[in-house]
Amino acid sequence: MSSRQRGAMTILTVFIMLMTVGALAVLGLGQVVWEKEEVQRIADLAAKAAASDIANAPQGFTAAVDYARRNGLDDSTDNLSINCNVRGTDTLLPASACDRSVLVRLVRNVPAAFLGTEPVVAVAEATVTPLISGIVGTNLLSVNLNTGVLSPLLQQIGVKLALNLVGFSNLLQSDLQVDLQQLASNLNVPGSDSGLDLDALLSESVTVNQLLTQAAAVAGLPGPGLGSMNDPALNTEFSLGDIFSADQAIEADTPVASVRLGNLAFAATLSAASLLPQNTLQLNVGDTVRASVIEPPQLFIAVKRDSDGEILATARTEQIRLTTKINGVVDVVLTAGGGEVDIRDIECRLPQSSSAVVAEMRSSAVNVSVDLPSLPSVIGLFGVVLVPGRDPAPINSQLTVESSSSERFEGYPDPVLEARYSFETSQGLPDLLDQINTELGLLGSLLTVLNVNSPVKVALSLLGARLDSLLELLGLGVNEVVVQVDNMDCFNTAVLTR
Repeated sequence: MSSRQRGAMTILTVFIMLMTVGALAVLGLGQVVWEKEEVQRIADLAAKAAASDIANAPQGFTAAVDYARRNGLDDSTDNLSINCNVRGTDTLLPASACDRSVLVRLVRNVPAAFLGTEPVVAVAEATVTPLISGIVGTNLLSVNLNTGVLSPLLQQIGVKLALNLVGFSNLLQSDLQVDLQQLASNLNVPGSDSGLDLDALLSESVTVNQLLTQAAAVAGLPGPGLGSMNDPALNTEFSLGDIFSADQAIEADTPVASVRLGNLAFAATLSAASLLPQNTLQLNVGDTVRASVIEPPQLFIAVKRDSDGEILATARTEQIRLTTKINGVVDVVLTAGGGEVDIRDIECRLPQSSSAVVAEMRSSAVNVSVDLPSLPSVIGLFGVVLVPGRDPAPINSQLTVESSSSERFEGYPDPVLEARYSFETSQGLPDLLDQINTELGLLGSLLTVLNVNSPVKVALSLLGARLDSLLELLGLGVNEVVVQVDNMDCFNTAVLTR
């Protein structure tokens, strides 16, 4: 072989070697790039899982580590660290102070052809913003939405509002979820196409007709319609803020927010009933009972804050007044409502069935007023003044329970998580009835001595039974607060922030 040929072979060999080295380098770098994407994916999943299970920080985020292993983490090549941090920074916090944000660092040693081993590093941060939604009410909420039978009060409301009672009953019992962003979009709330702005939604004025029609459409409710829905009360505008209580810290781009269709319909219907003319709702239970809704119940929407113990949302129960005349001579007025609920904390754990909501409940007073007809001139007992030709000052009795209770609502709601708290412990409605009966018993004795007006005495003797029947109409055997959690989402509201 000539020297020229040998030179050509040498150049070709060098060229091939260079090409081979280049190809291997490209393959090695390509492997590093691919591994970088894979490592970042695992880090992102681990961060989201850790944020969802942030209460498990003292135990080392074991659920999040297991989740990462099931999604590609290799203990032989990977080094995974999960730490609590100050949101948006690299400042790490002890596990005991872990509240909202986690920082994940994943290092994988990747063979990069003849370049040796190349460490691939991925960093991910996730913040947990768990969101819950639900409703608070009196026992009327629980009794009528769980038994599948409309109470006389709700049935009468449905009749007066010209609702189809079959469709109305199906609506109140529906466990379907109403996505609030989609509802806002259907109601043409400005800006709702790009995300949920709760402030804008709750500032919106709508009619109950519009709200129920669009909510049922969003939820996909099957079955009979609601009827004509032409009553003025259903077509008078009101602010959605009247039946919603929302956490003011919720950001405009809330990722998940929904409420149960049945609870939304319950609150909206009682809101419409509060617009009905006085003495419109009449129930026949021995004596004609007139009902009026003073205020509707509220649904709540809340997200976790950085500091435990803050009030995330406060919602009230419905308040209803019932009036009747006993034996045609004695007027009785009963006003009842459960009270208020503060949502204080949201605890997110994996699995979600281990999650919990902490709420503080307070009762409102149950008031009973008894008005007697004009009687002969006597100065009665207990502040009842009887003057000829004038109605006396009424007997007013009130039960107020000052205590409140902190309750934990355990478990993911499937479909509805419900808990209740009764304020009848050492105090309660029997105490109220005893108080009234004592006053009226002494007054009855006075009337007997004076041989006054037997219809009045008969009416007073019936009072206790009549109060029981009035309370049954409200589902109120006791002054009770009921909370239903419609939606509790921990994992889907753990969001990546870097």
